[in-house]
Amino acid sequence: MQLRDPLWIALALMSAFSAVLLFTLGGRIGDTPAAIAADIAELPTAIASNAGSSLETVEVEIPEGAGAEQILELLLKAGVLADAGNFDTLLVFSGVAPELQAGKYEFALGLPASEVIFRLREGGVTTELVQIPEGLRVEEIGTILVEAEIVTTEEWDEAVNAWPLHLTFSEQPEGASLLGYLLPASYPFRDDTTAEAAIQAMLDAFVAQVTPALLVEAEVAGLTLHEVLILASIVEREAALAEEQPLVASVFLNRLKEGIALGADPTVQFLIATPESVEKYGWWKYGLEQADLETDSSYNTYLVEGLPPGPIANPGIAAIEAVIRPADTDFIFFVASPECDRSHRFAATYERHLENVADFRASGCGEADE
Repeated sequence: MQLRDPLWIALALMSAFSAVLLFTLGGRIGDTPAAIAADIAELPTAIASNAGSSLETVEVEIPEGAGAEQILELLLKAGVLADAGNFDTLLVFSGVAPELQAGKYEFALGLPASEVIFRLREGGVTTELVQIPEGLRVEEIGTILVEAEIVTTEEWDEAVNAWPLHLTFSEQPEGASLLGYLLPASYPFRDDTTAEAAIQAMLDAFVAQVTPALLVEAEVAGLTLHEVLILASIVEREAALAEEQPLVASVFLNRLKEGIALGADPTVQFLIATPESVEKYGWWKYGLEQADLETDSSYNTYLVEGLPPGPIANPGIAAIEAVIRPADTDFIFFVASPECDRSHRFAATYERHLENVADFRASGCGEADE
């Protein structure tokens, strides 16, 4: 916005008028135009910070031909405005009421009048709530955004490849990618949201959820953030039920302590996802074959002990917390339950595990993953 913009001029005049009134009346007025202009200096920053955020928002449609009074009524009904009086006063001082445009808008709740008027003069921008599910690869997230017509495949790939991860997570190992750090959630992306802005929104959500206190807990448990995300990504892919995630995490942590290979199918699914395999089976091949399990790779947790080099998917906060706060068990094995309800049976001994496997295979639910 330029200095000659009537909205900015109105705010400046209102602030000056308020100062005169305060001086003349000895500070005896409590609500003056200064209250309206209080946050205008930070308006561009506020608007930028709201774009692509996961804050609670509401959609408001301003019909064609709506006047200032009708627009105010719609905004008040939706809970958009923090102060209706400020909206009216600012329109009178600025004279920009005729510039308010019809269209669909996505507003956060309780916004200052100055920002709402700024947005209404810019015109409506369609905002779509895009859900990013847990346990997806970076490529799969890109596909969701492309299908939602937020970005193109080229824009997403370019942004992912160029992203300076080290500037956001300084303790990450050399060569670390965005995989594992794009927090799954529902994001109100706009039509003009860029691939870079979408990535930043997911990273911001990650930082907000993975708190310093949580990182301290991980450190006490002897895990770095990257190690937590590696395990959490495997847990996310293995545990279909959120309540089982701490149990699955305990199995893998117990295996690490005992020096037993993790033996996690999702790590093999991750490593064999070549373009040819993806075209035929999708990103996560169901029903791994013996040749798949024998693939030579540091990500093959059937052949290599310890953790793979990096996350295999983007875990949700529940899986991350499950790794940091696992269930206290002596379980070493788990297999799908014969109830066919996506739950698992857990065992501390191989003998008991074999019984669980036999029960599952007899159930006809599918092929057991040992």
